Amino acid sequence: MLGLLLFLQVRWILYSVSFQERVFRNSVDLALDKTIASLNNDQMVCNAMRECMGCDTVQTDNHLLSHRIWNQIHSTIDAELAAFDIDLDYEIFITKNQRDTLRNGPLRLVVGKGTCYTQSLRELLQTSGYELAVNFPDKTRFLLNRAGVMVFASVILILLIFFSIFQMVRLYREEVRLSENIRELINNITHEFKTPITSISLASNLIRKGKSSDNPEKQREYGDLIFRENLKLQRQVETLLNMAAMEREDFEYDRKPESLSAMVNDAMESVKLLLEDKQGSITLQLDEKDDTVMADRHHLTNVFVNLLTNSLKYSGRQPDMQIRSVVMKNEIVVEFTDNGIGIPTKYQKYIFDKYFRVPTGDVHDNKGFGIGLSYVKSVVTAHHGKVTVSSEPGKGSIFTVVLPLAVNRDE
Repeated sequence: MLGLLLFLQVRWILYSVSFQERVFRNSVDLALDKTIASLNNDQMVCNAMRECMGCDTVQTDNHLLSHRIWNQIHSTIDAELAAFDIDLDYEIFITKNQRDTLRNGPLRLVVGKGTCYTQSLRELLQTSGYELAVNFPDKTRFLLNRAGVMVFASVILILLIFFSIFQMVRLYREEVRLSENIRELINNITHEFKTPITSISLASNLIRKGKSSDNPEKQREYGDLIFRENLKLQRQVETLLNMAAMEREDFEYDRKPESLSAMVNDAMESVKLLLEDKQGSITLQLDEKDDTVMADRHHLTNVFVNLLTNSLKYSGRQPDMQIRSVVMKNEIVVEFTDNGIGIPTKYQKYIFDKYFRVPTGDVHDNKGFGIGLSYVKSVVTAHHGKVTVSSEPGKGSIFTVVLPLAVNRDE
């Protein structure tokens, strides 16, 4: 469809130029016809031109100049062309049998066959073979100017067509990528819920059947398994509910003055069991003085939980993490540094997109919904902050969150 529109626009440009050429030709023909009619009514011009028609070229030219006939012809043509809104320099010729030419005009030009507009002088001279011819050296530029508006509009439309094609291809690719991400999301949700549910079901059945009634250690082991898997389910449900809540049109954050350090500590408490299970460590270096921000404590704490959980999930070895905050003039900067597997450079610009997960080929050790970092981005942006990532595969990542302080320190 767009190809057809492009073809039609090109045809329209060519038609516009051709149309202006036809209009110009018809206008000049009418102007010359009226010029001959006007000159035919001037007896002095008729007599002067008839007297010199038998002379050679030089004599004829001198005769017409001496009687100011050229000037009369020029002024008549000027008036007739002006009536058709044609304001162009031109040359005029009197030709005999399309061979001998008398030329007079402001421009020098070698005139070839088909470049002049002619009108027969038979009625004026009462003899055949003579024609009045006019040549316009700047005709092409004049026609382009006349067709300029239509050509310009067509060029704009062609550019819009190309832009539309580009946008359609881009949107198509985005739709394909989004469709693939959603399909993967559904698979991941199924996996994330099925695994803990299966574990809880097995452990609870063993307890219910009394398989561990005489072994307190086994009972505690089953209880810990149920607790961990239940906690995992709670986190996943919380993530989905948070994203669903934020997408409501009437959603509003409950912002209050909150200590950023306190929210970081709350987040650490939430991932304590996961940290112990991974046998990892977190080093804190928090600037706790005047670190108050206007925040929705629940959602901003979840942001820090997501960043910590993400680092723990993708640590290829024993997690070693650092959390550092620095209070600046008008903002506070928090860095989450880990020694995980890192993120390839080509994927870093996509990791905050909803449903995006870094491709891992056939390896599916770490499942997720692909909405955790999207949630982080949404919450931080809603708090007038920004979040960035710096990562190197095999060495780890640094997630940086920048938030405005509740009170300017200079005030």
